[in-house]
Parts: sequence; structure tokens; C-alpha cells
Amino acid sequence: MCGIVGVINETHPDAMRTMLARTSHRGEDCQRFREFDRFGSLGINRLSIIDLDRGDQPIFNEDGSVAVVCNGEIYNHQAIRSDLEKDHDFATRSDAEVIVHLYEEYGDDAVKFLDGMFAFILFDLRRGRVLVARDPLGIKPLYYRADDETAYVASEPKALVGLGSEGVRELPPGCCWTRESGVVSYFEPGLATSNPDPELCRSLLTYAVRKRMMSDVGVGTFLSGGLDSSLVTALAARENPDITAYTVGMEGAPDVEMARKVAEHLGIRHVVRTFTVDDMLALLPEAIYHIESYNPSLVTGAVVTLMASRLAAEHGARVVLCGEGADELFGGYSAIRSLSFLELRRKLQELLRNLHQTELRRLDRMSMAATLEARVPFLDRDFVEYAFNLPSSTKIREVDGRRVEKWHLRKAFEGLLPDELIWREKCPFDQGSGGRSMIPIIEDAIDDATYERRCEEYAPWSIRSKEMLHYFEIWRSHFDDLLEPGKTFDMFGDYPVLMDQIADRGERARAESPTGPESTTGSTTEGTTAGSEGR
Repeated sequence: MCGIVGVINETHPDAMRTMLARTSHRGEDCQRFREFDRFGSLGINRLSIIDLDRGDQPIFNEDGSVAVVCNGEIYNHQAIRSDLEKDHDFATRSDAEVIVHLYEEYGDDAVKFLDGMFAFILFDLRRGRVLVARDPLGIKPLYYRADDETAYVASEPKALVGLGSEGVRELPPGCCWTRESGVVSYFEPGLATSNPDPELCRSLLTYAVRKRMMSDVGVGTFLSGGLDSSLVTALAARENPDITAYTVGMEGAPDVEMARKVAEHLGIRHVVRTFTVDDMLALLPEAIYHIESYNPSLVTGAVVTLMASRLAAEHGARVVLCGEGADELFGGYSAIRSLSFLELRRKLQELLRNLHQTELRRLDRMSMAATLEARVPFLDRDFVEYAFNLPSSTKIREVDGRRVEKWHLRKAFEGLLPDELIWREKCPFDQGSGGRSMIPIIEDAIDDATYERRCEEYAPWSIRSKEMLHYFEIWRSHFDDLLEPGKTFDMFGDYPVLMDQIADRGERARAESPTGPESTTGSTTEGTTAGSEGR
């Protein structure tokens, strides 16, 4: 896990140093770059997870003619290695090394063999070729910006500020890029209706969690108290009963109380840190810098996720398992709960297609801001193909007069956790943690005349609320160079499907506040408990 950067078509040491400095938070174990004359440069900020001693990058093939820098984890690297080692000499135990040897055997099709989350830049020095690729769902990010014949590539847009004359572009999920062919899609998800099978659902998710326990360092979980993170935590605890779960939220917030019950039920170590509105407001500019977005749904969630990431990192975790992806697969959002079944499938497809711009962006940026690797079992490729293709009638079902989201997932895991949790109605992450409590304070600080004037001034950037205006002005202070009418909103401000809910977030936040006005000030507290002691 790391941050990768590259310059294609020329060596540019000053640009490499700049890009590495701006993404140094993504990996603090090793920072270096290599120049390849008349070809380009590859660089990395490494967070060591697999083969701590020998896995530094760039990684080369046997004769040094193929080099790669890779961000992510290849979960099937051992299986690939067992086939390739008959004809190739491996110099490390790093999962990334399989990429160079696969490329020697299969060329650009090498990417099709990889099961995991990844973004990589590969130089074929003998043939004068470049291959840039990204995992099928876009769990790991990759951006580029060009200037005449030179291209700058990096894990985060902030690394590209001031470099290149064209706008920043994102390599789409499931795509690779070469100089010969440009951007080409290599992955198309299967579209065949799955037969609902609770046992298969359990088996696929259990195996997805087991895969993601692969690590040479400590693995923990984020436990928000919602269904998705609780299921992942419960399955991870079966693999490792000594696992630690991490929770942040306002004292008295519904998710915090439920997370405590889950940890006690599982008998695992549980670290809880509570925060106040003042804590959130203080962290807001930094969160916006790291999330690289001014979308309100992303920003409030980002502040809470950054707190959780730092909590886990402070307690020695280097990897955490998380529950992202289940809402997009099983229809967890209230905004789509009342759709017809055919409409539901289309909306879920749109949410899943754009997940790299929404919740995966939040999770990647905030975890990596704390130099922490986040893994997402629900987005295992086999589980995604099964879950997405389930009949819509099994995802949202009428039960006792209300439409229950994620019905099949809940039914499949009955008995693993208490019914109180399994059948609990979904509460949005930033609501259940108390994160929305800062919205009224932000909106009350902007008068109507100022808001109307700024909305007109910022018309190309689609400001929808006072809250969004505040976030945009902070975003702009960091990324003014990336302002591009007609493009900025799509890349940094949009949340596809759910944008209609942005305008009335302030009004809803006032009504939903879980803790009351007394929580607007106060100090942060922390507690560590073991579930067995909690009994």
C-alpha cells in the first residue's frame, strides 16, 4: 500500500520530488524514485504491508527490463506465483512482483489475472512501452495530467497541482492506458441474474474477509455500529479472535452505542473515541484537503473517517477492514428505497459505477491520510457479481408495512449477530455518528445575501447549499489550479444519484441531531474495552 507517481516521456526530478512530497502521507516507510533515460521516472511512498524487508519499489523482472510501482494489494498473488515461479525467479515475497512476471508472459492482458485493489504504472524498457492500469471498481485511485508530450501520473490530484497545462483526468476503473491505444476498458461485470442463496452469500463474504486478512502487519476493523461494518467485524473476529475494532462518534450517538453492543457480543477489543462539534470544525480544512472534494455528503463523512483512521493508526493498526460497498450492492440508501424494482437496478448500477468518486474516494483518502490501508470485503469481485445480480425484490422487501433495505444480506447472516443489529434500519454514516451536527453551525454563519451572491459568482461549480458553499471555498483555497468550468463539479463536487438530498441537509441535520446542543463543546475522550470484560 502506498502512493505512486510517474512522469512519462521525460525524466523530471523536480516534478517527482514535488509529487512525492504531496503524497508522503500515503506511505512513510520508504520514499524513492528511479529515472529511466529518455523514458520517464517512477516513484513511490511505501507503506509496508507484505515483505517488509525486501518489497521496496520499483520492482523489476529478472533482467531489469520491466519495472513497476503499484498501489494496493493483489490477494491472489500466491496462487499466481505458484504458476509463474516455474519459469521466473522471484526476488521478493511482495504481491506486486507478480505483475512484472505476468506482463512478461501475457503483455497487457496481465491485468486480467489480478484479484485485488490496485493501481500501477509499468515501464517496459526493452520495448519502449508504458502500461498504466486500475482495478475493476476503482478501489485504488489514479490521476494524470499532460503537458505537450509529457504526462504526470499520481495517486491523488493534489500531487498534480502546478504540473501540466491540461486539466486533471482520472483513469476510470477497470481500464488501462498505453501510448499506442490510449484508455481501454479491460473489465466488464457479468450481467446474469443470481439465484438467491443465503449459504452462498455467507460463504462468499466469509472468503472475501479471509482473503483480506493477508498481511505481515496488524489488521483491525472499523466498527461504525451499522450492519455492514458489524458483519465484516464479526467475520474477521472468527479468523482472528484477538482483532481490535475502532469506533468514533459523538457520545450518545446511535451508532456508537450499537458498536459497543456488537463488540461486547463478539468478545473483542474495542477502542472508542468520542468527539464534539468543535473537534469536527477544527479538522474540517484538513479533511477537505485530503478528500479533494467539496461535496457535503463526502466531506462530513470524511471528517469522521479521518478521526477513525488516526485512532486506528495511533493504536498500531496498519490495515483495517471496512464495510463500504454493501449499500450500493443491496440498496441501502433511503433515497432509492421507494423505487420500482427495475428502476432500483438501474440506480444501483449507477451508484456502483460511480463508487470510485464517492465512498471509495472518502475511504481511500482518509485512511491514507493516516498512513493506513483500508480493505473492502463487500467489493470482492466474486461477491460483487453475485450480490449485484440478485433479483431486486430480494434487496428491498416489504416487511410489516415498511420497505426493508438489504433484506437478503440480513437474512443470510441471521444468528451471527443479535437481531437488534441485523434488522436495525440503516442510519447514514455521518448521521449515526453525529457528524452532521456541525452543518447548522456552518450554515448559520452565512447570511442569505452572501449565499445568493456567491452562488451567482460560482455558477459553473454548481453550489447547492450554504454548507456546500463553505466547503467549496475551503477546497478552492487548496486547489485553485484545478478549477475547470464544466469539469470541476464532475470530478470534485458531484455525488451521482444522491445530489437531490444536498439542499435540505441543514434542515434535516437540525431535526436529526442525536445528542443535543450540549455536545457542541467539550473535550475528546477515549476508552478501550475488551468484549469479554464488558460482559
